[in-house]
Parts: sequence; C-alpha cells; structure tokens
Amino acid sequence: MPRVYDQNNNLLGILQDAKNVGYRQVKNGIWTATFTLPADDPKNEYCKPFNYVEIFDERRRIELFRIMPSTLSRDGRLGLITYECEHVITTLLDSILFKFHQIGNIGVFTREVIEYVLSFQRVRNWTLGRCDFNHQFLYKWESENLLAALFSIPRPFAAEWHFTYDTTVYPWVVNLVRAETEISCEIRHRKNMQGIERQIDPTNLVTRLFALGYGEGENQLTIESVNSGRAYIEADTIGVWGEKETAWTDRRFEDPANMLATAETMLERLKNPWICYTVSSIDLFKRTKQDFDLFQEGRKVRVIDKVDDINVDTRIVEIVKPDVHKADITVTIENKNRNVAGSIAALQERARINDTYANGSETLMAIPFSDEADPEHPAIFEFYVPPNMVNINQAMLRVQLLPFRATSRAIRGGGGTTESTTSGGGTTESTTSGGGTTESTTSGGGVTATSTAVTLTPQNTTADDQGGLGAANHNHGLPNERLVIGITVVRDGDGRVTNVMPVTTEHRFTASGAHRHEEHSHNVTIQAHSHSVTIPAHSHSVTISAHSHSVTIPNHIHEIEFGIFQGTTAQGISIRVDNNLIPVLSDLNNINIVQFLRKDGGGRIVRGVWHRLEIVPDRLTRISAQLFLNIFTNSRGGGNF
Repeated sequence: MPRVYDQNNNLLGILQDAKNVGYRQVKNGIWTATFTLPADDPKNEYCKPFNYVEIFDERRRIELFRIMPSTLSRDGRLGLITYECEHVITTLLDSILFKFHQIGNIGVFTREVIEYVLSFQRVRNWTLGRCDFNHQFLYKWESENLLAALFSIPRPFAAEWHFTYDTTVYPWVVNLVRAETEISCEIRHRKNMQGIERQIDPTNLVTRLFALGYGEGENQLTIESVNSGRAYIEADTIGVWGEKETAWTDRRFEDPANMLATAETMLERLKNPWICYTVSSIDLFKRTKQDFDLFQEGRKVRVIDKVDDINVDTRIVEIVKPDVHKADITVTIENKNRNVAGSIAALQERARINDTYANGSETLMAIPFSDEADPEHPAIFEFYVPPNMVNINQAMLRVQLLPFRATSRAIRGGGGTTESTTSGGGTTESTTSGGGTTESTTSGGGVTATSTAVTLTPQNTTADDQGGLGAANHNHGLPNERLVIGITVVRDGDGRVTNVMPVTTEHRFTASGAHRHEEHSHNVTIQAHSHSVTIPAHSHSVTISAHSHSVTIPNHIHEIEFGIFQGTTAQGISIRVDNNLIPVLSDLNNINIVQFLRKDGGGRIVRGVWHRLEIVPDRLTRISAQLFLNIFTNSRGGGNF
C-alpha cells in the first residue's frame, strides 16, 4: 500500500484504499506513478501537491515519488481522485543555474561537475553517491534547471551510462554508473511472453555526421581542428546503408574535443535503423522471486521468439505496470534511443528548458599606439583577449618608423653653489739652469771728465801751511765722479733676456798736504773695452699652499622653447610577441602575429590574459603602430555597464 509523507519526509499515513496503483520506469528519464482514492477518503487531505508518496509492488519497493496533478472524476454517486506522481529526482527542477556557468576541462573530473550542479539546490535533497566515470569534459549552462544540467553531464560519454537512486536515506543519493553489459533477464516465447511487437525505423539512420557548435557562419565551431581537418565523422556501416548525411547543431558546445566525443557517441546510435520491441509479458518475479525474472529499466535482456525468428540481446528502456496488484507488465526494449537525444528531448520539454544561449557577433577592432624608443628602451604595448572571445579570425600589425620627436627645449634651473675639490698645495720647481757668461757690448772708449784749474786752499790748515807743502790730503774741490764702464744682461733659464743693468766705477782725486795748483785741466781717456758677467748654475722653486675655489651660481630661469624638434630615424626593428621573436621582416605593413601569440595546451590563443608586443629599434626613433583584430565574441562578459 502506498505511503504518503509531507515535504519534510514525515509519514502522514498509509493509503490502504488506494486503487489502480501503477508505475512507469524510463531509463535515464523521469519515472512516473499513478494511484486513485475514493473522493470521500479522508486521506485525500494528505495527498497535497509536492507531498511524497512511496510506491510498492507487493512487498518490493519501487521508488519515492512526489504528487503533482490530480483529477477528480465522478460517475454517478462514485467519485474518484486520480493522482499523478513524478520521481523525486524532479525536485531538482525547483532550482536553476542562474545566468552563465562553466565548469570542467583539464583537471576537473565528472564527480566534481556533478557536485557543482548539486551544490545549487535551494533545499539539499540530493547528494552524489557512486560515480563510475572520470572524464574531464567542459560544461557550460545558462539559466538551466539542475535536473537538465545533471542529465546532460554524461551525454558526451562514449560508454553507456545509467542513473540510479537510493531514496531510502535522506538526503537522497544519486549514482552515475556504467550500464551493465551482461544479460540479466529473459523474455521467451511460451515462457513469459504474451505478445510482441517489433518496429524498424530507418528514418533517423545516419552514416556521416557533421557537427556544429557555438557561433554562426564562418565563426561557427566545427570539429575540424581535432578531426584531421574534416568537419564530419563516418560510421562503419556506410558500406551497408550508403552515405546518409546529416548535420547536428548544438550551440552549447564551445570546445571541439567535447563536441567530437559527443558526435561519435551519437553516430554509434544512429548508424543502424531504430529497432524497438514492445513485449507483453507476465511478471514471473511475483511468483518465483528469482532475479533472472525481474524486469528493471537499464537491464540487458535476451528476447527469444522462434516463431518470428527473433533472437536479440538488447536493453530495457521502459517498463510499464498499470496495476501492481496484477501480473501484466509491458517491457520496451530498443537497440538505441529513437532520436539522438533519447529521453533527454522529452525531459527538456518537461523541464521547461529554453534556448537561452546567445550566439555572439563578429567584431573588428583597430588599436593604435605610438611611442619614442631606442635599443635600450623598446616600445611596449599590451592588449587584452577576453574570455568570451570565441574566435580570433585575424590579428595583423602595421609598424611605421618616424623621426624621433621632442616637443620642447631647455628647462628651468634653480641655481646653486659649486665648489672645486680642495687642493693640498705643493711645490713646483723650474728646470735647473747650467749658468753661463754674458758679455756687454764692446765700448769705443773716450774722455769721461774734465776739471778746471783753480787755486785751492785746503780747509783745516794753518797760515804757515798756506802755500806750503805738507798740508792735509785734499782734492782742491775736484768732484768725485761715477763713470759707466759697461752693462749687465740678465737671462732666464731658457736664455731669454729679462733685464739690462749698467756697470759703473768711481774716480776720486786727492792731494796730500798744503799745496797750490795752478789753473789747469785734466783729461781722462778710457780705452775701448768690454765687460763679462758670469751667472752660476741655479734653479727656482715656487710653492702653492693648500686651497679651494668656490663658484656660486644664483637662482635663475631658463625659458622653455616649445615646438616640434625631430631627431634620428631607425633603419630596422625587431618585434617580440609574447616573448616570441618574429623572424626578419621585409614588410612592416602586414605582419600576421597570430602564430606568435601565446597558446594553451590545445593550440588556441590564450583567453582572459593580456598579450604583449615589444618593438625594439636599432636607434633612437619614433614608432607608430596599429593592431587590427577580427574577432568573434559572445554576449557573456563581466557585467552590464
């Protein structure tokens, strides 16, 4: 009998009068259940929307569901309320990943991605239990509910996968496991098979699949970069069914490797016609309790019908049991999901997923820059590549070399005092001279003095002495004379004349005793002669004492002259892009720098970083450059400003 719980998992009651209790199990989809109660059953009060109901098939617990729509019907006096329920995994529909979310890629594994999605639950009903996969795919969602995000995680896996649940504990546990590969149950004619229906539909058969992702036109993502230059993949059944091409587009993919892996999985399911068996069977498990007789979604089953020559091993994708009190059961088995997305397509409709992905647009960017530079001071320019830049279609650089340019001359000066270095003084000697002899000019001689005859009486003599002999010495009034007899020439150490001085002698006239001279005259004649002057060897010493010099410059102003003043122009340059040297350049007008920009592990230009251009001239010059980018971006960014 069904049991009903409130939203806090408190038991409200057991629905012992419930009728028509049935369920429908869908592989990797949303399970449903139904039951009816009499309209006058007081326990209808417990069956409010979003309350939980536990469904059993006799004593075997099927699962926990939550009550959704209900329908009241009355036939005469008898009224019934039919309740439709969904598996409690649909509680993940109550929360969304608002706006844009991205997680995964290298170093982030499947478990982390699932836990990331579950972390956005408003009420933490679910936790992750077992996870058999360890992939590193990149995932992006935008305003999707958590259930759709969870079910999309294994979609790129090549191996078959299966979601299982444990709702006997709380928080409930979701597991992502590998689908079993061994046959675990059987449907056989004359054993448990009541009827069989087979459908073969080649409508969606594909042997060549083109994959397209994010973007549009020339900027739309393809798998060529990771698929040897081909935009498509081919199935190994192309020789059987021929060339059946189709294009699959999913703009949520922005990584070609992830898109290729998903495309390969899809082609594996599309390469053969869809074959479905709907088998009406008897639920023998109710009697035998043998596991081999138990039908469950996801199990591998063997179907044997010799009448129609059917012997296939395939997987149960759906089980419908209209009434748990009866043995009738319908089992649907398929060789593949009928459409590419399988039950995901129905889930998206039920989960109210909207196509909210923005495709973006092509953008042309011209970025100019200029600077003065020399070999020691290069011109440096940085530009940003945002994370939402999907494609970089072109990155061209143009460089012009112009004369160095200044806009003024002279600067203001504040003046100041400057002192020379203090000197310690010292002594400086001239070159020692060896001396020498210098002769005056030869004189021709001549008369140098004449005296006049007079009668003289010596002073200080007695009368007896007057006129007599023996008076004191005297000169009778004759003057003593100094005569020039030559010159002295003075020379320096280099023999240059520095001075000329006369050489003189004195002539004195005396008489002894008293006597008388008659008037007479004297003539003195000097013969022609010369004078010789000798200067001994000598040196000169000059001493300069310790001292310093002080120079004072008063405050003053130099006027600035404004204008355009040009200098040299470089003849050549070298360019580095993200520290990668561009080879010798012959044309500076069209330099393609794409191959030199820093790349990630996948060979794509790194996004979300600043890239660096460095231009080094061979001499002082002015550099004028323009960077042209042809890019494709999406509408996701840092904000709305």
